Amino acid sequence: MTSRPPVGAANEQMSETEQSAQAPTLTSDPTGVSAFDRSGRVALLIVALGWAIICVLVLLRPVFITHDSLSNNVHVWWIADQLWSGNGVPLNIDVLANGEALTFPYASIPWLTSALAWPILGDRAVSLWLVIGFAGTVAATFWTFPTLRRGWWAAATLTNPSLVISPLLGQVPFLWSTTFTLLAMGSWSRRRTGWAVAAAVAAQVTHPAVTIPIIAAVIVLWLPFEERERRAPLVGWWLLSVGLSLPAVWAVFQSPVVEQSSLTTQIAALFQTAGMRLLVILVPMLLVALQHQHLFRVPRWTPAVLSVVFVVLQWPMYTPFGMDFGWGALRREPVGTIDAFAASDGVQDGDTYRVLSGFDGKYGLYAVARAGGVLDAEFFPEGLHRGPFIDLGDYARFLRSRQVDHVVEFDSYSQRYRRSNESQLLEEFTTAGCVEGLRLSRRPGAADWNLYDVQAGC
Repeated sequence: MTSRPPVGAANEQMSETEQSAQAPTLTSDPTGVSAFDRSGRVALLIVALGWAIICVLVLLRPVFITHDSLSNNVHVWWIADQLWSGNGVPLNIDVLANGEALTFPYASIPWLTSALAWPILGDRAVSLWLVIGFAGTVAATFWTFPTLRRGWWAAATLTNPSLVISPLLGQVPFLWSTTFTLLAMGSWSRRRTGWAVAAAVAAQVTHPAVTIPIIAAVIVLWLPFEERERRAPLVGWWLLSVGLSLPAVWAVFQSPVVEQSSLTTQIAALFQTAGMRLLVILVPMLLVALQHQHLFRVPRWTPAVLSVVFVVLQWPMYTPFGMDFGWGALRREPVGTIDAFAASDGVQDGDTYRVLSGFDGKYGLYAVARAGGVLDAEFFPEGLHRGPFIDLGDYARFLRSRQVDHVVEFDSYSQRYRRSNESQLLEEFTTAGCVEGLRLSRRPGAADWNLYDVQAGC
């Protein structure tokens, strides 16, 4: 939430002609448009076309399967099922974490509205809301930072690596919260305080754990540039918005993943997530700062070079940030063996399952939940526990604490999670007899998966 350049509307729309006056043109045609400006328009057209193709491919998938997408699908499916069957929207979602998970640990705005479209679109309702969130983020960025709307500056904005990550990883709540955050910033710069507070509340309610730190960081960074008389009101109005968002903050801490993961893991995940996603907003701010700073002369070709750099940066981010899986989602189909298991008699309504699958974007979890099974955890990586166990006793205590009735293992699990020793422990458990009050037996007959039954009270 800011009030003047580089964020404000006071410097609305530095035209291409005005920008051209800041540095010598390259080659001009009789219309007065330089070759550099024309190249910027072409670059923007190419980037925009690329994004349009990506959005279409997302919508063409029957289920868009990537790192973070199916967490949205399972919640929206559950909300729609309850809502359209006349049960309203319950506080808890029965199929996650033994029914202890909240229906809205966050993302209440996009999930609830997407559920309204579920009867017509099914899983594609979530895909559509992902595309809407991305389009909203782009539109809000250009509304808040109007000098970035044209040519190479716009191309640089749209190739921002952190922006590319979000839709390809299926980050629906983050994109919606970022849209609201940018609208809050643009409203504040236009001195529309009420709208700024409302948008900030919507942003923080949608994704409190990530958005509150991001807005705090943006305010801290911007405060020295804010008009002196507006600094205290800026902080005060933001604190009011945080207070109005506290019910959503409370919901975050009620999530079972808080108990299922260590404080160190939670803090590390928060810093990693918020730090990377902050760049979706910070990069446009820095681009505008480059346009308006007076310490040195910015070469006219700067946004073109930055656009190329941003595109090149996609390569080193390809594997470390999971973008190989993200780009693959544009052509990924549901896993046939998982669908076969979900359709078999291996899934019993109301029983709790620990699903071990890999390279599937958590599709195994989603398919079992929709088939009537209850999962032992939510979809958050911190609560799934894909690492090693100390020994068989430690594993047995883990299964007992999560009230697991069945463990289903697909071959892809050990291939994906090489640090995990769970496959070996399952085999050992079948011949170990009673361990920590549990006994494990493997069901015969399945060729594409291993299904184990957990019996308590031995």
